[in-house]
Amino acid sequence: MPGQALVPVSAQLPVPVQLLLGRHRAGGRRRMGRFSATTLTAVCALLGLGLLAAALITAPEPPPQPAADGSRYHAGDADRRPDARGVRPMDRSVPVRVRIPAINVDAVVVTVGTNPDGTLQVPELTHADLTGWYRYGPSPGERGNAVIVGHVDTRASGPAVFYDLGRLAAGTRVEVVRMDGTVAVFGVVKVRSFPKAEFPATRVFGSSDDMGLRLVTCGGTYDEAQRNYLNSTVVFASLTGTERVS
Repeated sequence: MPGQALVPVSAQLPVPVQLLLGRHRAGGRRRMGRFSATTLTAVCALLGLGLLAAALITAPEPPPQPAADGSRYHAGDADRRPDARGVRPMDRSVPVRVRIPAINVDAVVVTVGTNPDGTLQVPELTHADLTGWYRYGPSPGERGNAVIVGHVDTRASGPAVFYDLGRLAAGTRVEVVRMDGTVAVFGVVKVRSFPKAEFPATRVFGSSDDMGLRLVTCGGTYDEAQRNYLNSTVVFASLTGTERVS
């Protein structure tokens, strides 16, 4: 947002991401709205959906689940594809679309930053088909970890843009179309589900010498009482090549 100061990733992003991607049910199964300071206080345990006006009458079918991974980050963790070695980093360019043919995702990417209270901005729930790129981090294809977030579902519309992230397998192709007319092509390394309290902020937002991409949404069991998903689903991917927009 205009005039917003950059909040250090190490201090600001772990909690916002866990909250933002775990509360997508403000109306249904996949929601991504902004979270106020009051809301964050109410859900400081990373469980609540305080902004939800009504609970679902019946529990929804959970989104596809990847392998559970509660492990914390270690410097030697392999979050890149072996065949990504030798790929050169791209210049910075704003992403405009993300495409994952394997799960029929072809979504507009908007830029998101931080709110005045330091929380991560996300696409409004009324636009659960959009994804959001964290603009204070690397752009997809640059050296480092680019982060794109998306809702899992909403009560109003059902499955949202990243509902099927948990289905992705190693090697799956992910394309990010950039404003400069290039396409950053990534290969999925792995997909993991993390308890919200153990969200691997360093592995998602931390610095890296790889050209990484992180796709993040909510996952795990949906807690009706708390109106909140208990886990976060994270896709780890590495740049494997570049193309021109056809």
